[in-house]
Amino acid sequence: MRVYLVLLMLLGAVSADAAPKAKPIVIENTMTRGHLNAVVQKGPQRFIATIRVDPVMDKGRFVGYRLVGIAADSPMASGENIRPGDVIVSVNKESLERPEQFMRAWDVVRNAASLDVLILRGNQRYLYRWKIAP
Repeated sequence: MRVYLVLLMLLGAVSADAAPKAKPIVIENTMTRGHLNAVVQKGPQRFIATIRVDPVMDKGRFVGYRLVGIAADSPMASGENIRPGDVIVSVNKESLERPEQFMRAWDVVRNAASLDVLILRGNQRYLYRWKIAP
């Protein structure tokens, strides 16, 4: 249950009506497989324990999770990409609405060639894409 709440926090709160339908701005980065594996091996509960999120709903429909806090020891603390206030909509095209969706996204990332996180920041969508390097 804690993992589910953390994922919800990542997504933030934004109105689905306010969410633009245009293609997101793509921001590309690189991450080593070793760095990704270090996070994944600690497990989703550890990751979720390092962030605070609030679910964002619009007219009874789930939009994503608003990131409201990041602990100093969070894997997300070292980057300047995704920040508090952002609404996390999906990870590798997987919605995070339900715990099983979060776990599916967590499992897919383990062997993925990239980590794609779609967020809403105000009325703009951003796709943060980290290519996974050896």
